[in-house]
Amino acid sequence: MAFRSGNTISGKEGRLFLDGEELAYVKAFEANIEKNKTEVPIIGRRMTGHKTVGASGTGTLTVYKVTSRFVRLMMDYVKNGEDKYFTFQEVLDDKSSGRGTERVTIYDVNFDSAKVGGLNAEGEVLEEELPFTWENIDMPEELRDDF
Repeated sequence: MAFRSGNTISGKEGRLFLDGEELAYVKAFEANIEKNKTEVPIIGRRMTGHKTVGASGTGTLTVYKVTSRFVRLMMDYVKNGEDKYFTFQEVLDDKSSGRGTERVTIYDVNFDSAKVGGLNAEGEVLEEELPFTWENIDMPEELRDDF
């Protein structure tokens, strides 16, 4: 099968849910897995080997400033020691790509930081960039591509 430009997937054709609630004010969302590796020196080789010994999930959520939700989240931790964990579900559904709907769910999401104040004299809309970590992932079996 030949590659066609129409099969590319548009990131605008998606939705993001936080604990089942759609976040309509999302500007960008990215979640990554980074493998943790240890070096393995091997006699007789000039190149060092690498062994995967685990993985780490990180990401960034960028939203338009329309709520104090994330300020309150950080304030709850500072004032009460309450550190909340969440579930994100990304739904990517570009009907023109012909690929179908992809759903990726990440669990035990914990925000690292949040902007608690910000002004802009030039009148630009305010945004919040929220880095986070996460600990587990799932994707429905029928949507996994074979290599």
